[in-house]
Amino acid sequence: MKVLTTMLIPEWHRERLERLYPAVQWRICRSTGEALQYLPGADCLVTFGDGLTPDLLRRAGKLRWIQCMTGGLEQIPIEVLKEREIILTNVKGIHGIQAAEHTLGVMLAFVRQLPFFLRMQEKRQWEDHVKLDELYEKTVCIIGLGAMGLEIAARANVFGMRVIGVNSDGRDVPGVHKVYPRDQVHRAVSEADFIVLAMPLTKVTEQGFGQAELSAMKKSAVLINIARGKVLDEKALIQALKHGQIAGAALDVFVDEPLPANSPLWKMHNVIITPHVAGRSPRYMERALEIFEANLQAFLEERPMPLGVVDPEKGY
Repeated sequence: MKVLTTMLIPEWHRERLERLYPAVQWRICRSTGEALQYLPGADCLVTFGDGLTPDLLRRAGKLRWIQCMTGGLEQIPIEVLKEREIILTNVKGIHGIQAAEHTLGVMLAFVRQLPFFLRMQEKRQWEDHVKLDELYEKTVCIIGLGAMGLEIAARANVFGMRVIGVNSDGRDVPGVHKVYPRDQVHRAVSEADFIVLAMPLTKVTEQGFGQAELSAMKKSAVLINIARGKVLDEKALIQALKHGQIAGAALDVFVDEPLPANSPLWKMHNVIITPHVAGRSPRYMERALEIFEANLQAFLEERPMPLGVVDPEKGY
């Protein structure tokens, strides 16, 4: 079996893989461009997805499985995988801990006015007449109750928050006090002090949070996006922030990345911007390889893969 990567794997991880799986021929490349010459002979492709095109995948005559080392799949030509019946797995679930900590961090930053105090620190200005608040007994609405959503819910519960959420059909989820189906998202949003976008990017969710949903929010509410930039109507958000329709936003992802320097979001004091880092962790590769190895063992034994199998019809 030949495994090809379009990304470097740290040396000690690579040595361990070679030791544990001696029957596998490993070809570790730095990029998709470097991997192209080896693609026709690969049985498995391990990739972040960058640079993959339908034409490239159609050239990979032996390919039976792609292990995507991200949670998002927008760079993977899923239609070609359906044509070729290539299995696709991802690493959904490994972002939960760090993304949840990031989310609670920006929520705390808003209620404790940390961006304001940092601006005052830069000016060497002592300003103690500021309204502060608590997370305790606030309501957070998590749209998307997958691995990230559940980790956020668990931590929000520790802070004494009321947790509500939205999923496709309103089915109950442990740790969430009330779950609404997708067609009742406006009702859910209207109850919340914080709204967290944590859903996958699919044809259904693209631009799925727009003017109507923003209008349903409380004026005192804050929107947090750790999903993908394209799940949110960014132009509608900018207008809502400009006109005081909502209190603020914490944005880790954007339609265009890097966020253009001329975006008005940069200068808004009620916006916290981070450069798509909510899912980062020094343990990222370790956790991603755990999923890959579980699937690799199953593949070698001709068993169904246990982790991160993507439904090509749903796109996640």
